[in-house]
Amino acid sequence: MESKHILIVDDTLGNLQLTGKILKEHGYQISLAQDGFTALKQMEQHEPQLILLDIMMPDMDGLEVCRRIKANERWVDIPVIFLTAKTQTEDLVEGFNSGGVDYITKPFNREELLVRVNNHLELADARKKIIQLNKNRDKLYSIIAHDLRSPFNAITQTFEALTDGVLECGSEVYFEIVETLLSRVSETRNLLDNLLNWTRSNTGKIEIAPNKLHIAILIDDVISLHSALAQKKQITVKNHIPIERQVLCDEITIHTVFRNLLANAIKFTPEHGEIHFESEWNTQTAHIKVRDTGLGMEKQVIEKILNTEEAHTSQGTQNEMGTGLGLQLVKDFVSINNGKLLIDSQLGVGTTFTMELPL
Repeated sequence: MESKHILIVDDTLGNLQLTGKILKEHGYQISLAQDGFTALKQMEQHEPQLILLDIMMPDMDGLEVCRRIKANERWVDIPVIFLTAKTQTEDLVEGFNSGGVDYITKPFNREELLVRVNNHLELADARKKIIQLNKNRDKLYSIIAHDLRSPFNAITQTFEALTDGVLECGSEVYFEIVETLLSRVSETRNLLDNLLNWTRSNTGKIEIAPNKLHIAILIDDVISLHSALAQKKQITVKNHIPIERQVLCDEITIHTVFRNLLANAIKFTPEHGEIHFESEWNTQTAHIKVRDTGLGMEKQVIEKILNTEEAHTSQGTQNEMGTGLGLQLVKDFVSINNGKLLIDSQLGVGTTFTMELPL
C-alpha cells in the first residue's frame, strides 16, 4: 500500500524534526515547512493527504494558512490538524472555523499524535469513498432511467409492429426491421454487461485469474459477437494477430476490453470503413492494437479518457448513443491486468487503441 504523505508546518525546527521523525518511523511520507508561504508552495508541487499545522507563526499564522488552503478547490478536502499551545475555547473555535478538523496541544504525546493522524486519514479516505459511491449511484440511476429505457422502448415498439401484422412476413422491409431488432438487442446486452462490470469494479468485487491466452482466438470470438453491428454498417473487421501468440491476462476482463473497443470502433467508423486487430511483440510485452478508419478524436478528449475518472461519450456516425462506461472499463481492466493503454488518433483519419500486455 502507498504510504500517506503528511505535510508538517512549524516555525520551530526542533518541533519539525521531532514530529517528522515520529511519523516517518511509522511509515508515513513526510514534507517539512517552516512557514506558511513555503508550505503553500510545496503543496503546489506535491499535495499531502494530511497537514499538521502550527498556529503561532510569524508573517502568516496557521489560521490564515488554513483559510488559504480551504479556499483552494483542489485542497479543500485535505484534513488540517492544528498544533497549538493555545487551549482557550475561543482560540480553538477560531481554528475550527478556519477549516481545521482537530487540534493537538503542545507539547504533545507521541501516541496521541499517531492516533489522531491515523483516525483523520481514515476519515478522509472514508469520505472520498462515500462521495464516489454517491456519484456512482446517481450515474447508475441515470443510465437505468435513460440509456436502458430507450433501447427497450424501441425493441418493444418493433415487436408490436411485427405482431400487429403491419409488415409482410418475408418482405425486404421485414428483414431490415429484424436486423435492426437484433442490433438493438446486442447493444442493450452490451450495456447491461458493462453496467454489471462497472458496478463490480467500483465495489471492489472484480477478481482476476491471469493465464496464458491465445489472444487471436479471444479476438475472433469478440468479432463474431459484434458481426451483426459491423455488417449493418458494412464495416470490414480483420484479425491479423498470429494464432500461436499468447499473452498473460485474465480472460474475462480482457474479453470485456476488446468487446468494448470493437463496439466503440464500430460506433465511430462510417459505413464501408475498416477495423483491424494488429500486434507487435518484444521480449516482455505484446502490443495489441485496435485500429479503425473512423472519425478520430481531439487531443483533449484522449487526455480526458486516459487521465480522469470522468466518463466521456458522444454520438456515433449513425447517431448511436453511449454511456461512456465502455472506455472507463477498458482503462480499468487493462490496468488490473498489469497492462498499459495508449491512444493515437487523428481527426478524419481514425483511432488506434494499443494495449501493452505482459507475455
